[in-house]
Amino acid sequence: MSESRVLLVDEGGECRLTPAIEGRGLTVDVFSERSSVVDALDGAVASVVVRGEPDTDFVSEIRDRAGDIPVFFLAGESDSTATVTAQSSALVTEDPVTDGGADALAARIERVSEFSQWAGESDERESLYRTIVEQSHDAIFIAQDDGYKFWNQRFTELVGLDDAEIADASLLDVIHPDDRSRIADIYEQRRQGEDAPNNYDVRIVDDDGQIHACSANAQDIEYRDEYGVLVTVRDESEQHETEARFQALVEHVRDIITVISSDGTIRYESPAVERILGYGQEDLVGERVVDKVHPDDRDEIKEIIAESLRTGDDTKEPIRYRFEDADGSWRWLESVASNQTDTSVDGFVVTTRDIDDQRKREQRLERYETIIESIQQGAYVVDEDGVLQYVNDIALSRTGLPNGSLVGNHFSVACDVGLLDDDQYELLADAFDAILRGESTIERFELQLNLPTDNYVVDFAVSPITASDGSVTGAVGISTDITARKRYEERLNALHASTRQLTSATSREAVGEAVCDAAREVLDYEVSGVMLYDEDSDALVPVAFTEPAKELFGEIPPLPRGTGLSWEVFESDELRYYEEVDSNPQRFDPDTDITEELLVPIPDHGVLFVGAVDEGRLSDQRIPLARVLAANARAALDRVEREQLLRRRERELARQNEHLESFASVVSHDLQNPLSVANGYLELAQENFDGDELDRVENALDRIEDIVQDVLALARNGQTVDEVEHLSLRCVASDAWNIAAADAPEATLEFETDMHLRAHEGRLRQLFENLLANAIRHGGDDVTVRIGELDDREGFYVADDGPGIPDGDRARVFEAGYTTNPDGTGFGLNIVQSIVNAHGWSVWFFDSEEGGARFEITTEDGR
Repeated sequence: MSESRVLLVDEGGECRLTPAIEGRGLTVDVFSERSSVVDALDGAVASVVVRGEPDTDFVSEIRDRAGDIPVFFLAGESDSTATVTAQSSALVTEDPVTDGGADALAARIERVSEFSQWAGESDERESLYRTIVEQSHDAIFIAQDDGYKFWNQRFTELVGLDDAEIADASLLDVIHPDDRSRIADIYEQRRQGEDAPNNYDVRIVDDDGQIHACSANAQDIEYRDEYGVLVTVRDESEQHETEARFQALVEHVRDIITVISSDGTIRYESPAVERILGYGQEDLVGERVVDKVHPDDRDEIKEIIAESLRTGDDTKEPIRYRFEDADGSWRWLESVASNQTDTSVDGFVVTTRDIDDQRKREQRLERYETIIESIQQGAYVVDEDGVLQYVNDIALSRTGLPNGSLVGNHFSVACDVGLLDDDQYELLADAFDAILRGESTIERFELQLNLPTDNYVVDFAVSPITASDGSVTGAVGISTDITARKRYEERLNALHASTRQLTSATSREAVGEAVCDAAREVLDYEVSGVMLYDEDSDALVPVAFTEPAKELFGEIPPLPRGTGLSWEVFESDELRYYEEVDSNPQRFDPDTDITEELLVPIPDHGVLFVGAVDEGRLSDQRIPLARVLAANARAALDRVEREQLLRRRERELARQNEHLESFASVVSHDLQNPLSVANGYLELAQENFDGDELDRVENALDRIEDIVQDVLALARNGQTVDEVEHLSLRCVASDAWNIAAADAPEATLEFETDMHLRAHEGRLRQLFENLLANAIRHGGDDVTVRIGELDDREGFYVADDGPGIPDGDRARVFEAGYTTNPDGTGFGLNIVQSIVNAHGWSVWFFDSEEGGARFEITTEDGR
């Protein structure tokens, strides 16, 4: 009302009213003649006050020009009562003669003007609030008595039900079955006044059976004078933009004029009663008016009538109540009664208008106001010129500015007061301009607000407010605080970046240091450390702690099994947050100032410790990130263990290779020389003598030569393969067959593959020579050998149609020196296994389809 004006016609005498009206914040324009008032009427005029006698024509002229604004006539002292004239509906009262009387009348003028202005604006305000609620990015509903009492269009889209179906649904019908018990508990806890979370996750199942993973925010509200819960639901799995829906209801009705006797009996109804209430003009005559009033409103009506009879005054304010119509329904009416008991009327003249639609709009408006002030989103409304008309409390609390600093100013004030820098303001201005010019129906972007305490990041969406003809009359901006989400993303990205330090760590201690660095620099955990399990001491051993942690704890000893809370977390493998750790009897060190602890398991390895001196510092969104850090630590520690194990294995293999080299050297030098001498003397003996005994000596020496060659091959092939190349299996196997089958021309080799593989050519050929020679040796000179590719694994097989290997001998086929052939050395298959192991492959033995032997070599590198 601070910008409203009151036009005062002062036709003479001292007027106490002007300063009293101005004292209430209204502007008073004083005129000496009534004719001058009409030309001064504009949209800012709240009421007209005339010091003089009532004039019906003057009132009609004002109403024609300015609409239904209040008109007051101040009569002389003889007019001691306030009345409403039937001819003009103007307010007539006495001219105050005291300052107190002037103040009282000024207050009345203000109230009547405010009501008139409210009634004129209610439709627009309802549309404004509906625009904000219906264009929210989130689904919003009000739960009451285990059902849905209000919901916006976004909620209808989310659940896939129409309004009638939602109205018939219970609260849990759209909740995923696995979540219903938990949601029911939360709702019941809120209703009982117990502690219950305001924010929680919930899955909603729509009418098509699709599951939506949502986050919800619940707020207790008073809705229609009863307890309710306002719930804002955000669909995290699929974002849907909502469009504004606007509805305008305009009804112009004529008033009912009723004459009621002083005992409350209806004596007359004007013809309008049939159009508004459905009664015939004579139907209610003779009825007591209170009998048709709603039971909840009767006492108030009786009290007002009694008060008017006692004082002789008119009703001071319009009376709103519910009245039973001809169909038996309750309809909201608004009445103003003029006390005419001392006139020929001998009763009350009541002017009544139908406010049922208006009242419903007001109730919706009240609900929208409750919703807008309760949702956790900022709401801004600008007119077609970009001037801010409304800012809700959430937005004001976020900016820290009073309402007057924003409302009434162009939205560029956000830049003027330092909320936005130039780049951010350009984003906002472009969005509002596009909406207000009708070039877009939705603009959505991120804004960074510069606030005194911190920088906020909001998701900002702008939508149009449209008139019934489709023209844009303003815009609504909805801001959602995403600061926490952006910080979470930044920290998560920083954690991923920190994995480079973890992947380069080569020891448990280095991993611990990397984890501590990330906990402090990325997650802002000043007091943190890593304790890892040591099998030798059966204790959790501190490997790394931040400097603030060392200052608090001093020398940190190992924790033997079962000591302190860390062992509980390590053994249970469950994260624990201890809110009041200083009172926990199992706390390891009670002499520190730590008030809360967060212990995160590093599965199979240890515990990430986080502490805080101040309360409420650890229970926030960093907990999931701490889990990520612990998981990264586990992966790094697993890698360190594998690498250390591999290095030990490599050292062992190196020692084994050294032994094999030494052994090969002994065989090569110490055995070959005596064999050469023996063969030489054998040749001399064969030149001078002839007999079976020398042939047996020759066979024995050949066998010794074969054993020496196999042992040398075993020594060389047992070493790890360092150099491999891309080879054709067919080519290498064919070369080996030419050697192995040189003395068996009837033997057959068949290929069922053209595969290639990476291997050492010489050793792969040696592998095939041994397998093929083994097949010929046991299967005979006419054996058939097949080489093919494995179906279910990477690798190949060598199969023959020979007699196979007896069941009792299969467990020893790869043992060195084991053979079932008197002419064999027992090293052939052992050499095959050593070549396979050197490549990091595996070898398996099976029966072939023909009943012979089948050797399968899988070539996945297992090293």
